[in-house]
Amino acid sequence: MTGRLKYGAVVAAFSTLVCLPGAVSAQTGTPLRVSVDASGAAQKIYHVKVTMPAAPGAFTFVYPKWIPGYHTPSGPIEDVVGMRVLAGGVTLDWRRDLVDFYAVHTNVPAGASSIEVAFDVVGAPSVDGQVAPGSTSELAVIEYSNLVMYPQGATALGTQVEASLTLPAGWTFGTALPVQTHSGDTIAFAPATLYTLVDSPIVAGAHEKEFPLGPTEVLDAAADSDAGLELAPKFLAGMKHLVQEGPALYGGKHYRRYHFLLTLSDAIGVTGIEHHESSDDRAAEKYASEDSGYLWDADLLPHEYSHSWNGKYRRPEDLSTPDYQQPEQTDLLWVYEGMNQYNGEKLAARSGLIDFKNQLDSLALSAAQMDAENGRDWRPIRDTADGAPFLYTVPNQYAFLRRSANDFYTEGTLIWLDADVTIRRLTHDAKSLDDFCKLWGNGTNQTSAPVVTTYNENDVLTLLNQVVPYDWAGFFKQRIATIQPRAPLGGITGAGYRLTYTDQEPAIEKARDDQAKQIDERFSLGLIVSTDAKSDGVIRDVLTDSAAFRAGLAPDMRIVAVDGRGWSADRLRAALGNHKGVSTALELIVADGDFFKTVHIDAHEGLRYPHLVRDASQPDELQKIYAPRTLTSFEKARSTS
Repeated sequence: MTGRLKYGAVVAAFSTLVCLPGAVSAQTGTPLRVSVDASGAAQKIYHVKVTMPAAPGAFTFVYPKWIPGYHTPSGPIEDVVGMRVLAGGVTLDWRRDLVDFYAVHTNVPAGASSIEVAFDVVGAPSVDGQVAPGSTSELAVIEYSNLVMYPQGATALGTQVEASLTLPAGWTFGTALPVQTHSGDTIAFAPATLYTLVDSPIVAGAHEKEFPLGPTEVLDAAADSDAGLELAPKFLAGMKHLVQEGPALYGGKHYRRYHFLLTLSDAIGVTGIEHHESSDDRAAEKYASEDSGYLWDADLLPHEYSHSWNGKYRRPEDLSTPDYQQPEQTDLLWVYEGMNQYNGEKLAARSGLIDFKNQLDSLALSAAQMDAENGRDWRPIRDTADGAPFLYTVPNQYAFLRRSANDFYTEGTLIWLDADVTIRRLTHDAKSLDDFCKLWGNGTNQTSAPVVTTYNENDVLTLLNQVVPYDWAGFFKQRIATIQPRAPLGGITGAGYRLTYTDQEPAIEKARDDQAKQIDERFSLGLIVSTDAKSDGVIRDVLTDSAAFRAGLAPDMRIVAVDGRGWSADRLRAALGNHKGVSTALELIVADGDFFKTVHIDAHEGLRYPHLVRDASQPDELQKIYAPRTLTSFEKARSTS
């Protein structure tokens, strides 16, 4: 605890203040020594040695299972190979626990005070099972959560670690983890808690560069080529603005120095994982070098940056476990991720990473997607949060009927927009959700080691009532906990807009489909079709309440022909345009394994894409919500740089 935290009236609204890295109480015990040889990263194999204190007799050590930020028990235990356990140079027998596969039992011989566990990790994927391996021949993302073991019962805060890393020859790196020494290709990190080690990923590569963004913020980018590091001026300008807009939203900083770790590779996949003093952001190679590259994912870095306040500094008490083995309870992810999705999109717009028109189209798409899901008829958003540990990895097939973890992000945007607009209406625009965020962020700067302040649902309601008294419990119960056959569009209508559909595809939707290699016609026919070369024409998903489903189509069928001509995405779009207002059905020939059939689909509505249009009878609240808060100072800084 730093002594700089002045809570005043806010202190009663939060449950627990937990000291994190650097706290004196955590500097006890014999440290773990973790040595990682990543020189084989290009071959996707990492050699690890962990020396840990151990007393003679029965002894159990564990591999991390629940990693903060992933919300699933998905530590890649299946990728641990070649494991050997030694004491004093003597190999020990070991056996995996029959109930907890992440725990390993051995017996430590008399006279030994430590054991060495040597193992390799192959593939080295992110702990999110849906993400491709985190290395190529040119770069690697290194997460110590994949590369460490520790004594069962040890806590993340109470375990000290001395870690070292050897990189491929000539590679450079970026990380928030403090460095003690750097000799050749080997880095020795300063002693830290296990919490800090796991919370501090590393990005490294043959093409890696640091870009200063602010007084305490940097962008560490690694790409598969030098061309990937030629960042677009608009992107860099937006990032420099972002590091002003974040503290402006939350009223201060709760990090000492922040590293955006950006991996640019077509082989890695697109994802983002939050950490307290850094973020692990992964995107396509040209993501940041072309303005069109980050159009669809403009909020990728802002979302993870916002998590430094919401998710790391403020964290649900059920997600704050003492180690990486205790199960996380995910019921408040509609706050942790839902509110953060809304704030991340706000920050992307306020920083200029996305313009107002494209942000409107993004919001329209979110609203339309949630409104079209027929899984709304049985599963409320709260259940998608409660079921997050298995819903993060649901199959694509019938995802609209299942509902997935993605929904508490997307629908969370709509719900927290509604809360924002409600605050503005109740206070006649005197206050907004920004005022809640400043209370949430405590409105202070913190320059020492990060801390976590836990909360529960009642704490959230208490702070909202501090902004403006209202039945916030009833507000969220209706939107979170009850079956709602239609999406919560009150924030959009209350902000002076309405959702409509036209035959004009928004640029942001096209950018998303190009990235995902698909054609999305869920709002017309009710299906999404792959355009990837390996699966071109394969139906990825079908809405069960749609013309496509009524015609007999299902996921994994492959479209062979459209109105008598061979399949292509352009021909499907053209056919939809031709059938608008026409009673003649659209004809598709589809293959279902070895079987072929002809189906006829009502396509009289033609192409349908979502848009927001102004309702002139209401004030334009969205212009206010997405407007920058620090533009003047940002422009001054840019003009003198």
